[in-house]
Amino acid sequence: MQRGKEMPGWSYTRIAPFYGRPAARTAASGVVFAAGGLGYGEPGYVSRGYDGLGRLGSHRRRRFRPWALLLLLVLLLLLAYFFRAPLLTAAGRALIAEDPPQQGDVIVVLAGSLPDRMVRGAELQKEGLAEKILLVRGDDIACPELVTALALKVPDMAELNREIGLQLGVPPESILILEGRAGSTWEEALAVRDYLEAHSLRTLLLVTSPYQALRAKKTFARVLGDAYLVLSLPSPYAPCNPENWWRERSQRRAVLAEYRKLLGLSLFGRRGLERRE
Repeated sequence: MQRGKEMPGWSYTRIAPFYGRPAARTAASGVVFAAGGLGYGEPGYVSRGYDGLGRLGSHRRRRFRPWALLLLLVLLLLLAYFFRAPLLTAAGRALIAEDPPQQGDVIVVLAGSLPDRMVRGAELQKEGLAEKILLVRGDDIACPELVTALALKVPDMAELNREIGLQLGVPPESILILEGRAGSTWEEALAVRDYLEAHSLRTLLLVTSPYQALRAKKTFARVLGDAYLVLSLPSPYAPCNPENWWRERSQRRAVLAEYRKLLGLSLFGRRGLERRE
C-alpha cells in the first residue's frame, strides 16, 4: 500500500482504518497525520516526530470537562452540609486560645466587656498569680470634648472595671489605669509594652473574652516581640458556646467578626484592625 511522502527523521506507525481528513498538521508541534489511501476509511499511517523543542509530538489533546468540576463542587457542598456541625464547632473552638495558669508579672484586663473580664482578672489576682492588674482607657466615650467642656464626671470603661475590682476585694493599689487612651487591641498592647519596659517586666496574663482570645494573644505577641511571654487566660463568664455559636445572633456576629479581624491582622498588621473591638 502506498504511504505517501515520508519525512526524514520521522517514524511511521500503521493504524486501523479511520474516518476523517486524509492529512492534517498540528500547528503547535508540527506533527503530521497522513492517510495512506486516497479515500476515507482505508488503512493509513500516522506519523509522529519531535517538535522544535525536542519533545515527542502527539495528536491527542485533553478536553476540559465542566461537568466534572460541577460534580466536584456539588460533592464538596454535600460534605459541608452533612458535616456542618463538627466543622462549625471546630471553627468556634479554634478562636479560644487558653494557656495553663501560671505565675506572671502583671494581669492585663482588656477593655470591651463588663463585668466578665474584670471578674476573671480579680480571681487571678486573689489567687496570687500576679500582684497588679493593668487597665487601659478606651475611646468608649462618644463625645469626650463635651464631657471636658461641661466638666462632667463620666466614668469610662477602665474606671468601671476598677470599681468592679474594688467591689471584689482587690486592693486599690493593685489596680493601675495606664496613661493615654487606646482605640484597639493593638493600641492597648502598645500602652502595656511601655509599662513593661519601664518596670523591666516580662510575663503578662492576658484576660479577654473567649472568642477574642486568639487574636488578642497574637496581637500582643506581635507588638511585644519574643522578649515577652504572653499567657492567654480568657474569662469563663462571657457568653461563649462553641458547640452552638451559629444559632445565636450575638455569638454568630462575634465569631465572624473575629475571623475577619484575624485575616486583617495577618495581612495588614495594625491597619487590619478596626477601632475598639
